[in-house]
Amino acid sequence: MKQEDIEHSINQIQNGNEVLREQLIHYYQPYILSVVGKVSKKYITWNDDEASIGLIAFNRAIDTYNPEKGRAFLNYVYLIIQRELIDFFRKENYYQNVNQKNVELLTINVNKASVEHFMEEQRFSTIAEEIIDLNEQLSRFYIRFEELESYSPKQKRTRKKVLEIAENFIQNETHVVLLFRRKQFPIKDFVALTNYRVKTIEKYRKYIIAIIIILLHPEWKYLQSYIKAKVKGEKM
Repeated sequence: MKQEDIEHSINQIQNGNEVLREQLIHYYQPYILSVVGKVSKKYITWNDDEASIGLIAFNRAIDTYNPEKGRAFLNYVYLIIQRELIDFFRKENYYQNVNQKNVELLTINVNKASVEHFMEEQRFSTIAEEIIDLNEQLSRFYIRFEELESYSPKQKRTRKKVLEIAENFIQNETHVVLLFRRKQFPIKDFVALTNYRVKTIEKYRKYIIAIIIILLHPEWKYLQSYIKAKVKGEKM
């Protein structure tokens, strides 16, 4: 969603459009979860208290955002969620587990922020936008971004095999067309032309579809890098 569209939506929400508020919150749920996970330094699901705090903080950001101050909405949301979570960690005696750098960022005046901090914010906003776009694509296949981790192969060899399957799949335009037309992985058609096992594809079907979508969007440079790092077992 473009910044100007976000500002238009927020203006309507601040003037009482609660239906649009719910729609905006739903649209940015992947972003909220990503920010919460980044600040918390751990994998987060909607069952975690931190996720609820992130949702409340996002709602507060909608109510208090002022575009005239020159800050992009997603960057503003990031700071609000970060502040609320650090307050939560303090109260829960988890403050020592939060990276000190995150605490220091809260005291930096927006207009005097370092170049490094600004670049990191921009980088994270880009990642979040890529995740939101991916989640929108996944929803067409009734897949949610936050559930992908549970379908991810645990073994490096299997991750490499799954990536190989996705890479081979996109080489066949007919298979790609069938995938998006049927909203289902054309297992029989694909297996008939390859030596891959049906069992492997069925087990990791949702994860394979996610990789295929990412590979078909080279402009998602961070997600592309993530997939390669995931196969190698590296952390980003």
